[in-house]
Amino acid sequence: MMRSQTNIFILAIITMFVMMAFMPEIAFSQTARVVVPAGSFHSVLPEVEGEPVAVDSFYMDETAVTNEEYLEFLKDNPEWKRSKIPPVFTNNGYLREWKSDLDPGYENVGVNRPLTRVSWYAANAYCAAQGGRLPTLNEWEYSAQLMEFDSDAEMNTFSSGLINWYSGIDVKNLAEVGSTGIENTEGIKDQFGLVMEWVEDFKPIIADELSLDCGTVGRMNTLGSVYSYAASIRYITRMSFNPKITTGMVGFRCAYDVPAPSSQNNINGETL
Repeated sequence: MMRSQTNIFILAIITMFVMMAFMPEIAFSQTARVVVPAGSFHSVLPEVEGEPVAVDSFYMDETAVTNEEYLEFLKDNPEWKRSKIPPVFTNNGYLREWKSDLDPGYENVGVNRPLTRVSWYAANAYCAAQGGRLPTLNEWEYSAQLMEFDSDAEMNTFSSGLINWYSGIDVKNLAEVGSTGIENTEGIKDQFGLVMEWVEDFKPIIADELSLDCGTVGRMNTLGSVYSYAASIRYITRMSFNPKITTGMVGFRCAYDVPAPSSQNNINGETL
């Protein structure tokens, strides 16, 4: 009896170590999802005077989707592999920096880096597979405005740096997700300073009435601040995209209408 119990104990220990060997990959793929409370914000797009844009509460990934996370999606959804995806859903730049369908080539792209070079269609498919969706333009911009500055001067300094960043994103040397030190009041990280991100309605209806030039950026800058000027550049850049585009400067994160079922959920900085 004693020997039998000892064998069972040894087997349990071996099983535990085998499970632990795989846990880092599993845990790594679980992005915390943060609640963004309902509120309103002033958009750089034309508004009804005195009526800022209202946004309902939603959940959004704390950080951008990584190459590692997208790899797991491809294993379960092989139709989105580079060799399988139909041309109607992307251009020929899709995942072009990956070594192969299921090998991101971490020695080149780096570990825990934001996924880029995926089309709007592919980003939508990934988020749907997670039980979510891409954030709407208003949700993303509302979250991005939930920043705290001690003074207008501090805000202008931040915004000036942001404008410079938009003009020269270094796509060959992307930092790790969560590393920029930029985070909104709810704990969502890297909406600035890492990559630009897909949103659900990246071409608002008004885009058809605007030309993509510096004058348009100036006209959109209705709030009269450096911060809103930086936002105007962001809007105009998105408007120049088409849903098949794959660029090294654009990644994405997902949004959710209901709390995520995972125990890894993060609400206002607290793990459920």
